Amino acid sequence: MKTQILLFAAALIVFASCTAPKSYSDTAIGKKKVKYYNQVQNGVHPKKGPNF
Repeated sequence: MKTQILLFAAALIVFASCTAPKSYSDTAIGKKKVKYYNQVQNGVHPKKGPNF
């Protein structure tokens, strides 16, 4: 009985760790924002053109 409870608890922990939500930078919106901010940091504004 104790081994069944232990195995169930271990399976529950493994399942819970695999179903974590995505980080914000891995979502579609996050990827667009990271790309935009990287362009701004490098001096290439997507709407205004390069800053010379």
